[in-house]
Amino acid sequence: MNEQRETPARFGQSPAAARPPGYPTELERILSLRDGRPVFVRPVIPADELAFEREWREADPETLYQRFFTPQPKLDARRLHSFTHVDYQWRLALVAFAEGGRAVGIARYEGVPDQESAEIAFVVNPTWRRAGLASGLLGLLVEAARARGLRHLVALFLQDNPAMATLLARAGFGPPQVNAGVAAAEITL
Repeated sequence: MNEQRETPARFGQSPAAARPPGYPTELERILSLRDGRPVFVRPVIPADELAFEREWREADPETLYQRFFTPQPKLDARRLHSFTHVDYQWRLALVAFAEGGRAVGIARYEGVPDQESAEIAFVVNPTWRRAGLASGLLGLLVEAARARGLRHLVALFLQDNPAMATLLARAGFGPPQVNAGVAAAEITL
């Protein structure tokens, strides 16, 4: 996978778009996936709320179930605000955009100030899976977490999600510990 640092308009992104204080421009880049498709990855901004709402409405039930561990999770105003308003230090989300501006994947970590650990999570549009997008996002997320002083990441996922188990194992996460159908895999940075 190749990566480049530029912000092209073909991804529906404008370099002049309002970025909140503390926005880490160094995390913006283009990833070229294994199948040749490019995506533009950048940290989430509050203006992404509309894109998140659209993707949530159009997401297949299995994707939402695998991410939130419950059928038909609700996207209320509080949850939407939490998804798109981060501090870029202890809470960070990276969004991948396809050409034309469609959000096709997101990876995030959620930590607590002055703690060295955080929980990570991913969602990738089904038509963008198995092309290296999740592994690319995970690599960027680990890099960002390490640069911000985090030393430990944990991923919670459903035990019956072998794709997530494989992704995490390839990235160096330890063997998952399973409790009541939920697996937890950890890595020390």
